[in-house]
Order: sequence, then structure tokens, then C-alpha cells
Amino acid sequence: MPTANMLKDISSLFEGAAKRLSADLSAKDLRDSNFEGRSLPRAKMAGANLSGSRFVGADMFEADLFGADLARANLESARLQYAVLRGACLKGANLNNANLGGADFRGGVLAQSVRSVGREITDLSDCMMEYANGARAQFSGADLSGASLLGANLEGAVLYGANLSRTNLSYANLRDCNLSDAHLKNTVLIGTDLSGANLANAIVSGANFSGAKIDKAQMKGLDLSTSVFTEAPPAIAADQFPAKVKQVLESHELWLRTNGRDGTPADFEGFDLRHYDLSGANLGGAIFRNATLTGANLAGAILVLADFSGARLSEANFKGAVLHGTQFRRCLLRNSDLSNVRVGSIPLYRPDGKTDGRNRTTSFEGADLIGAKLVGVDLRQTDTTDAKLK
Repeated sequence: MPTANMLKDISSLFEGAAKRLSADLSAKDLRDSNFEGRSLPRAKMAGANLSGSRFVGADMFEADLFGADLARANLESARLQYAVLRGACLKGANLNNANLGGADFRGGVLAQSVRSVGREITDLSDCMMEYANGARAQFSGADLSGASLLGANLEGAVLYGANLSRTNLSYANLRDCNLSDAHLKNTVLIGTDLSGANLANAIVSGANFSGAKIDKAQMKGLDLSTSVFTEAPPAIAADQFPAKVKQVLESHELWLRTNGRDGTPADFEGFDLRHYDLSGANLGGAIFRNATLTGANLAGAILVLADFSGARLSEANFKGAVLHGTQFRRCLLRNSDLSNVRVGSIPLYRPDGKTDGRNRTTSFEGADLIGAKLVGVDLRQTDTTDAKLK
């Protein structure tokens, strides 16, 4: 483990201009270090132990991370264009929104006098790479099993022979990707753009291609007998809801009908409600904090004073929904449809039915609305503090 003095020395090395970043930190034990926001272009960290370290927003352009251990590291929004990550371990790492354009994730081992550096297969298993930009990156043979690449841009990337089993590639851009000989067992490709991609001889058993675009994709040698193909992404109808979800909704309906005398408001905190059809439902006052509703249909729903804080709502359909006083703080709403939703403030009432003089407004504070459809929405009636709108 690095000592306090060691971390202090490392921190001082990276202060100031990029010209001071020439130190060779290869093979150093830097686990659990904090490099958040640091300027680290072309940094030399080959074989370094960076497990659990924090690189949020760091500039690591063309960094040499050959064989580095980045397991569980937080690289969210980091700049890693053309970085060398051959033979590295990124198991369980957070690469959400990172820029990985042209990065090299192929396997690689260097034999040295003391020890070998790197792995024959780069380990990206169980990592988070949602909405990352990996255009033209090299992933040949890499292990991405169990990873989440929701909405990622991998256009033109090379994933030849990569292990993408159980990987979530929903709504990702895989145009002109090379996926030949890749393992796509039980892979989720819902709404994925595979136009012009090469999937020749890939293993696709149990893969879900619902709503995927496969125009001009090369499918030679594929056994599609166990894969799912539908024209549109799936929608989970009310009669298919699990018993627990039905119970929560029934209790919420009773709560609304009796004006709070019976039943309880719906609490879906942390629930996985991906692709659920909740269109037209009255879910006023419901709690969806930190829930996952990717691709869910909430069109026309009444969501007055509902709380979606921290929820994942990418590709969700809110078209025409009533959102007075609804909270979307720190939500991921990328590519969601918020067309013609009704927003604004609403007074808060006490149990006796009288107003307490306070109002609550629709809040998108800190939310990510990149790519969202906002036609007919007056954002001036909402709180968009620190929101990403473009």
C-alpha cells in the first residue's frame, strides 16, 4: 500500500503544467490514488498498480497503461484517446462517458527480467462503459463479458474475437464495427445500430437483437436459431409485471383513490423497470430514486411530484406526461423523449388539504439530457442548474 508521503510525492509530480508529467511511474504501487481532473497526457504508467484509483475527468491522452491494474478504478469522463491499455485489467472499472477513441485494448505481455507485464487477454469484464466514446478503438480478443456499454459509441471499432457474453450493448452505435468471431452469447443488443457491421462467424446464441438496425450487416456463418429478432424494442405490459410490482401499483392506486387514507405511495427505489410500459398511469407522488427505467414507456403518465432522483432513464418515453413538481435531479435522460411534457410548479398541501405556502417546481438539476427530445417544453419553468442539455 502506498504511504501518505508517497501519495504526497506523487501528487506533487502531477501539479502544474504538462511538462512536469514526464516522470516514469511504470510498475509503481499507486493503488487507491486520487488523480481526479489531473492533466496526465502521455503519462508512463505501464504495469502500475492503479486499482481502486480515481481518474474522474483526467486527461490521459496517449497515456501508456500497458499491463496496468485498473480494477475498480473510476475513469468516468476521462480522456483516454489513443491510450495504450494492452493487457491491462479494468475489471469492474467505471468508464462511463470516457473518451476512448482510438485506444488500444488488445492483449499484450512483455517479458522482463524480474517479471512479466500485461495479460494475453485484456480484462474489461463487468466494467461500466455507458455512453463512452470508443470509436475506432481496438478491442480484439478483449474480455468484455458482463460489461454495460449502454449507448456507447463504438463506430468503426475492432472487436474481432472479443468476449461480449452477457454484455449490455443496448442502444449502442456499432456501425461498421468488426465483430467477426466475437462471442455474443446472451448479449443484449436492444435498439443497437449494427449497420454495416461485420458479424461473420460470431457466436450469437441467446442474443437479443430486438429493435436493432442490421442494414448491410455481414451475417455469414451465424446460427440465429436461438436469437431474438423483433422490429421494435420489447415492451413489458402490465399483465407481465412481476407480482411485487403489481402489488406496489395496486397499493398506490388505493392510496390515490382514498386520498391517502388507505394504501401507500409507490416506492420503486432501486427497482429495475427497463422497458416497462407504464404509459398513461397515474403515478403522482411515486418514488423512483436510483431506479433503472431505460427504454420504459411513460407516455401520457401523470407523474406530479414523483421523485426520479438518480434514476437511469435513457431512451425512456415521457411524451405528453404531466411533470409538475417532478424531480429528475442527477438523472441520466440521454436520448429520452420529453416532447410536449407539462412542467412547472405546484403548491404543496398539508394532510388537512390546505396549502403550506410552498411550491415545488420540476427539477432537472444536474441531469444529463444530451440527445433528449424537448420539443414543446418550456425549460424556463424548470430548474436546470448544472444540467447537460447538448
